[in-house]
Amino acid sequence: MVGGNLLLGETLRVALPNLARENGRGWELLARSNETYPGADDCDPLKGHDDPNADAEVGILARDGGHFEAQFASGAEAFADAADKLLRTSVPGLRYRITVDGGQRTKSQVYLSTELPVLAPCEWTGRGLASAIVEQGEKRPAVSLEVARRHEAARRTEDGTAVDLASLLSKETKLKTLNRVQDLKELVGNGYLSLIHADGNGVGGGAGNAENERAAFFHKNRVLLRRAVKKAIDAHCPDTGKTPLIPLMLGGDDLLLVSRAEIALPFIVTLCEELDAIQKDRTGFKLTLGIGAVFAKQTIPIHRLHEVAEQLASSAKRRFRGLKDDEVKRSVVDWAVYSTSWVNDPEEVRRRDWLRGSDAEPRVLSQRPVDVLGEERVDSLQGLLRGATLLEHAPRSQLRYLVDQLPRGRALSELAFAELPQEAKGPLAKAGVTTPWQRAANHGPWLTALLDLVEITEIARLGRSADRADSRREVAHV
Repeated sequence: MVGGNLLLGETLRVALPNLARENGRGWELLARSNETYPGADDCDPLKGHDDPNADAEVGILARDGGHFEAQFASGAEAFADAADKLLRTSVPGLRYRITVDGGQRTKSQVYLSTELPVLAPCEWTGRGLASAIVEQGEKRPAVSLEVARRHEAARRTEDGTAVDLASLLSKETKLKTLNRVQDLKELVGNGYLSLIHADGNGVGGGAGNAENERAAFFHKNRVLLRRAVKKAIDAHCPDTGKTPLIPLMLGGDDLLLVSRAEIALPFIVTLCEELDAIQKDRTGFKLTLGIGAVFAKQTIPIHRLHEVAEQLASSAKRRFRGLKDDEVKRSVVDWAVYSTSWVNDPEEVRRRDWLRGSDAEPRVLSQRPVDVLGEERVDSLQGLLRGATLLEHAPRSQLRYLVDQLPRGRALSELAFAELPQEAKGPLAKAGVTTPWQRAANHGPWLTALLDLVEITEIARLGRSADRADSRREVAHV
């Protein structure tokens, strides 16, 4: 995934602009020097790599956030043909669309493989012929040419020559001095990993109509997100040792990042706190994020984790769209924790495990999705993290037993809550939980913060039993 995202970023930011600037192919870019476009932002960590005004002077209007846009004095159709060929060869399998003057010109096509089944397939993906040898540690697998290209691109992130936004920003953070891990196993050890997907809320509807206004709007949001991501990375990375997180993709207003499980939710809070702080004087549109985070074993295929993280981010964005016009716009997060060997559809799991009671007295065992910020509120991620800190020394078995009673009914769960020892009741009260159930407004369903709160307290311990077992074996061996 690192290599694939890097290839996509390099194609959009470098290869297509370079192709557009070439002369002698039957096209000519139309310079936009008569309009005012924003220059590089001095607060931008990547100010040397993002100057919309300099791009516009040579006719390039957009090259970030999954889009490339340019204006041509002549030869737009010829450029579209060349761009189509470049995309097919540089990022094979990518779904894309090319338009000229608003009309669809060409789009990627799905094709069936004609490869002979008797020839060896790619050892990593099972798709494509084993046509190249790559070195991965002590192994030398035979892979397809597409996989080899992605592998070589991923290597460029290690030697510092990659030019996608995620790699460029990483070099401006603590990550540049930390030891880069080679795989997910090295990243998380025996613990769990988290894949975080964040996307801007309502960004498409916040831009103006004029091209230069839209360029300024999207550039401002890119800078804001990069500043917040840099702050969050530096806040949750050590000064020495191995990196605890890897940015996989950074676009205009979206982010994909993999990390150790225990830092994922605090990272999200820091990200949104900084994003909120640097926009305190901004009028009009305010950039907020819809965020999905999935927690699972590192053995789950990363593409499946990505699918689930996108579903969770969509859930968070639906919650954002449901905010009333007079409500303050804010970032929203949804997450899911899986201890199984596969990651099932979160909506299906939630319908099965979280919905209880009758139509007249429905109960929902989780508050998710929730606002990210709100330190004193137990219905926000920030408040839940604060509560989890207060529960660090509470009796875990008693809290897990209480959560187990929630699906069984209000009476049993309230009885279990009443019988909690003071060692558990005291921290719960400080966290803001004095009763297991609260009725939603307007006679809505009964809600509880207990499942979310206890689950968050357990995230850092996921998989750690294996660490303790390894330690016992080492002691026995000595």
